[in-house]
Amino acid sequence: MRICIAYESKYGNGKQCMEYLRDVLSRDGHNVGLFSVREKDPKSLPEADVYVFSSPTQIGSPARRMKKFLKKMEVPNKNAKYALVATHLYPDANTLEKMEKLVQPKGLGKVTEGLKIQVTDIKGPCESGFREKLDTLAKYIVSGK
Repeated sequence: MRICIAYESKYGNGKQCMEYLRDVLSRDGHNVGLFSVREKDPKSLPEADVYVFSSPTQIGSPARRMKKFLKKMEVPNKNAKYALVATHLYPDANTLEKMEKLVQPKGLGKVTEGLKIQVTDIKGPCESGFREKLDTLAKYIVSGK
């Protein structure tokens, strides 16, 4: 399975999470690409079966760079699915819902409900147990359900 992970990370928490997810999926034999939205043109996404988008929460929304990326992205595989991850300090943030609204018009199918990972302070670290949450997400990605 080809999996493409695109993330934005201000203090490194989201990057740490997505590197862990990449390692879990790669260890299971999947072809996984990982990049920051700062590095890639949203109109030239690689071909993938599943896309994972991860953003920190900034003022209750996805980071500005992630919002721009999701608005402009062109997905080469219209049969692909997607999963969303948000890191946040406050659990009542609507980051996932706002990301969802940007991804839905692209016609992708959803793998599972979005995943929230709490950071313990504005610069982190991530909550204890975040790896277990990402292990579960990896199982959903691989199963396609």
